Amino acid sequence: MDNPKVQEILEKQVLTVVKAVEDKLDDEIHALDRLDLDDIEALRERRLQQMKKMAEKRSRWISLGQGEYSEIPTEKEFFSVVKASERVVCHFYRENWPCKVNI
Repeated sequence: MDNPKVQEILEKQVLTVVKAVEDKLDDEIHALDRLDLDDIEALRERRLQQMKKMAEKRSRWISLGQGEYSEIPTEKEFFSVVKASERVVCHFYRENWPCKVNI
């Protein structure tokens, strides 16, 4: 950056963004400082519910075979597995290609 004007403008923009982020963090810290026991218990209960939902989701994923390597021989089976899952990682190959994964 050879142009001092451009550099000055960028510095001002960066400082503005930094100030906004700092103000937001300060507000969040002040809000946490004002929590009473009922607020903390409500936060704890909400977090507990989130953890229970995540545990149920993991159990569902395991029951669907998530985290396992399996070969799906037919197109119909492939689509039923893919439609039942939120995320899928798949490896397509042909028998005569050198990239087949041997497990």
